[in-house]
Amino acid sequence: MREEISIWFFGGVLFLIYGTIVFVEGLWELSHPLANPPALSNLHAPIWWGGMMGIAGLVYTVKFWPKRHRG
Repeated sequence: MREEISIWFFGGVLFLIYGTIVFVEGLWELSHPLANPPALSNLHAPIWWGGMMGIAGLVYTVKFWPKRHRG
């Protein structure tokens, strides 16, 4: 019998991937500032948001990792 994989596992993987992309983009933006930065750019929102998404994705991925049962 095949065991079903939780949808939360896939959601966690997607959050982990997107969080990593946003975090890396935020680091790139930090090292290559824009000539005319938008308001509140000094808060570095992509770094914080990407980090939080990555951590949440990692938690969901680990928590809902498919388990193999030997039968």
